[in-house]
Amino acid sequence: MTQPRAVIFDYGNVLCIPQQPSDVEKMAAICRMPVPRFAELYWRFRLAYDRAELNGDAYWGSVMREEGRTLSPDEVAQLIQLDGASWARPNPATLRGVERLRAAGVPLAILSNMPPEIKGYILEHCGWLSAFQYLVFSCDVALVKPDPAIYEECLKKLKLAPHEVLFLDDRPENVQAAAKLGIYSAVFDTAENAFAWMSQHLDFPSFVSTEKEPGLPAKCP
Repeated sequence: MTQPRAVIFDYGNVLCIPQQPSDVEKMAAICRMPVPRFAELYWRFRLAYDRAELNGDAYWGSVMREEGRTLSPDEVAQLIQLDGASWARPNPATLRGVERLRAAGVPLAILSNMPPEIKGYILEHCGWLSAFQYLVFSCDVALVKPDPAIYEECLKKLKLAPHEVLFLDDRPENVQAAAKLGIYSAVFDTAENAFAWMSQHLDFPSFVSTEKEPGLPAKCP
């Protein structure tokens, strides 16, 4: 069995649960937009925000400019707060597996596309991040997944070769980019499937029951 020396986790929809519809509805209401239009514009400028090419004011200004409107400073502050909170709810099932890995002495890292304000929010409010020794956020390196350079930044922090780490991410394009570099990689769908797959295919302790057939598709070098 393969035994990676470290595990790299994506953050959004892996370590935390997805944004809830109520989160999006609240932000859309402040922007005075229908939810579908808000969601479209929210993501249109997100990678620039993740790379820190835009700060919070500029990001939300870009969103509103598409509708020919502006926001007050108070409204921008509310949106930044709501946006941060929407990504700060932990995924308990993932964190149980993370704790088992940590207790087994496996080095853990986070590699995430994340803008500066959201990074600041989760570092302040999510004490469970202390389980991770290495944090690589796109806003700090001006790179976003699936750019190969951001994976290389994470490997430098870990001081490990690509074949020595496992990478889990919910986006197939990010997993494919990591696999092309030689990183042992898999698409994360649910925590239960992810840790069952790890127990079956990797030399790690058994994390969860594997009675259910794991549905985790792997992209391996």
